[in-house]
Amino acid sequence: MRDKRRVLLYGVIPLSLGLLFVALYFSGVTALQELASPAEDREFGLIENIQNLIILSGALLCWRALRREADSAWRWVWRLGVFACAVFFMEEIDWGDHYWGVLTGAERTAGEYFNLHNQGDINRWLKKTVDIGFVLFFFFLPLAKGRLREGLRPLLPKLHSALTLLGGVITSNLAHGLEDAGWANNGSLYNNISEFRETFTYWVVVLYLWELSALRRGTVTGETT
Repeated sequence: MRDKRRVLLYGVIPLSLGLLFVALYFSGVTALQELASPAEDREFGLIENIQNLIILSGALLCWRALRREADSAWRWVWRLGVFACAVFFMEEIDWGDHYWGVLTGAERTAGEYFNLHNQGDINRWLKKTVDIGFVLFFFFLPLAKGRLREGLRPLLPKLHSALTLLGGVITSNLAHGLEDAGWANNGSLYNNISEFRETFTYWVVVLYLWELSALRRGTVTGETT
């Protein structure tokens, strides 16, 4: 039963969500495209805001784990998790610059960003680093579980994480293919088709935090997971 739930959480749900985003964006129906990613500012669309909610759920999960954690070292782990999620969330919303622009009418020069990850070539190199790091951490490490020290094994990601990574690849390739084929869209994600894959990136990280939180909860209460 546990494995079936993980297949659902790691595979079926994120892939369904990603395919829904692709269907909306390339639907050719203006209202649906604007729902997914508004032409005026994609930051206020469903795709970006679902990502924000996923990140915030990660912060909440770490905060709750911190509240019940007794071990001092692990408390710092959860504090770091809350901090990292907060930073990623602020980067995603351009440190509030999107909302400030709406409230004040102020506009930045085209191509200018307030956040860090869109400065220069940082985003391009960040994507490559994340891709390599995620394949190593979420795929190869679980495969090598039997060769690692027994004390480290419970901390490894579940091999089900590969389902999430695969879903991201499928969705991203589909979106790139539809864009290259000229399928109707509003252009809001031009040169930013990677946004579809980004949802999977946050999703697999939050699931790892969820698994880690369940492990620590079991350690504290004696529950099994």
